[in-house]
Amino acid sequence: MQVYVRILSYGKDLWKKGLLALLFLILYNVFNAISLAMVIPFLDILFSKQSVLLTSTPPDFPENLTDLKAWAFQWLEYAIFTLGKSGVLFWFCVVLVTAIFFKSLFRYLSSWLIVPMEQEIIYSIREKVFAHLTRLSIQFYTKRKKGGLISVVISDVQAVQESVVGNIQSVIRDPLTMVVFLFTMILISWKLTLFTLIVLPLTGWVITTLSKSLKRRANKGQEKLDALISIVDEFVTGVRIVKAFNAEEFEQKKYRKQNREYYETQVGISRRSDLASPATEVLSILVVAVIILYGGNLILDNSSELKASEFLGFIALFSQFLAPIKTLSHSISKIQKGIASFDRIEKLLNETVTVPDPEEGKILDGFKDTIEFKGVWFKYQDRDILKNINLTIRKGETVALVGPSGAGKSTLADLLPRFYDPHQGEILIDGTRLHQARLKDIRNLMGIVSQEGILFNDSILRNIAYGAEEISEEAVKEAARIANADEFIRSFPEGYYTNIGERGTRLSGGQRQRIAIARAILKNPAILILDEATSALDTESEKLVQEALDQLMKNRTSLVIAHRLSTILKADKILVMEGGEIKEAGTHAELLALNGIYRKLYDIQFG
Repeated sequence: MQVYVRILSYGKDLWKKGLLALLFLILYNVFNAISLAMVIPFLDILFSKQSVLLTSTPPDFPENLTDLKAWAFQWLEYAIFTLGKSGVLFWFCVVLVTAIFFKSLFRYLSSWLIVPMEQEIIYSIREKVFAHLTRLSIQFYTKRKKGGLISVVISDVQAVQESVVGNIQSVIRDPLTMVVFLFTMILISWKLTLFTLIVLPLTGWVITTLSKSLKRRANKGQEKLDALISIVDEFVTGVRIVKAFNAEEFEQKKYRKQNREYYETQVGISRRSDLASPATEVLSILVVAVIILYGGNLILDNSSELKASEFLGFIALFSQFLAPIKTLSHSISKIQKGIASFDRIEKLLNETVTVPDPEEGKILDGFKDTIEFKGVWFKYQDRDILKNINLTIRKGETVALVGPSGAGKSTLADLLPRFYDPHQGEILIDGTRLHQARLKDIRNLMGIVSQEGILFNDSILRNIAYGAEEISEEAVKEAARIANADEFIRSFPEGYYTNIGERGTRLSGGQRQRIAIARAILKNPAILILDEATSALDTESEKLVQEALDQLMKNRTSLVIAHRLSTILKADKILVMEGGEIKEAGTHAELLALNGIYRKLYDIQFG
């Protein structure tokens, strides 16, 4: 129940509508009970031979609820005395139709209010989950499978919608229905009502047992679905490798095995879920049979104050009392699946934001002087990636990072825009510690061009203007011209409005890089980070991209991670990294003269 309340809390701003919907549900149940209770006077009208009314005065409303039944029968007798049986039968039909009309009206009105509430709750959950994902650091994404995250955001939220939120009406309406009908049954015969309640503990035990089993299996089912989505994602991402190694059959077998496990889990869940309703129904009908046997014998032996019409009305009410028990048990079994999914959603929402944005962060309104790394250490899984980095970069300088793979070059660059935070030491921009500044301000100062040239499934124009709300088309075209991209863009039939496909797959590697460079040019950053931006390109593309980078780097502070030393020969400072440490530092000429690590790298590349 606590989990259900937490889910409903996502719609807490809708409490006024919720209270109104609750009122409509109460009125629906009241008119529902009235329409069924009318069977008692109907039977009395049909089967009573004479009126026993001794006075033509209408009875006064009773002071005690225990006298309510007697008062109702007195009113019926008074009505028969006044209007005759035919007249009472006519008004009985009018009241019955009116009660059913209002019953249907209030049920519709409650649904009309609850449906947008349900959708608002799911909307809020989706919004909160995605917003939290955007705040989590890159380190979080290196630990998690993409398929598992997609499963939580899409499948788990959908499961909550279908299993939990989609049953809000049942969870609210059914207990209300049971209370209203139980009250009406008590008014008719409290003794017989007490006898019937034996069904509740039996039903509760069945529901509880099934619910526990369902939640365990639902958790297992979502884990199997995560694995299934991950296999599809990895296949689509690496389809070239799969086909190059003739591994289609291998991937099919892997998927088939996981798909079978998911299938078997889902079959088990469905079978247990479907068991709740018939099990409750069987228990209920057994109790009905016992009530008919017990109450019927009392009436036949004339040993009960209960009239035959009241007993038949009681049976009709009790049958309707059982209906919500059956639907509620089915709803609860479905809800367990949704609760298992919500547990996974909450687990994701409870992931710590390891790179928090300070609530009252200092404002960085530009880059004026220096970037400083002071005694910076960074660890990943208890392994030191960076060790005691001390570095000063002055405004307008180009600083290059070189060294073997795994030396820590990309990690050092990633610390600057606060993709990660160092475990020890500090990084400052113009004397302001990064962890004290607003993330938005830090990243507004920086433009990043990576080796992958990451693009999005949108038009070329929107990719170049990515993240900008109001940018003129002419500004986009000017950035493309500087990046040597305008010519090939115009060669497409739709020009700048050409959709480039997921991850820019409709473009060549060189074209993707020039679009990424145009995006950085349009942002006009004060600090530029280039992460091996030309390492994956052929010679011709590299030349065009390098020309674009030279234009981009003019009058900017640049941190360049270089694979090819030819691209950084003119850098103001070259840092040679190995094992997470800066081993050598200087200009190209100074490093060659040292005859150290840089000289070896240079000789390998240039012979």
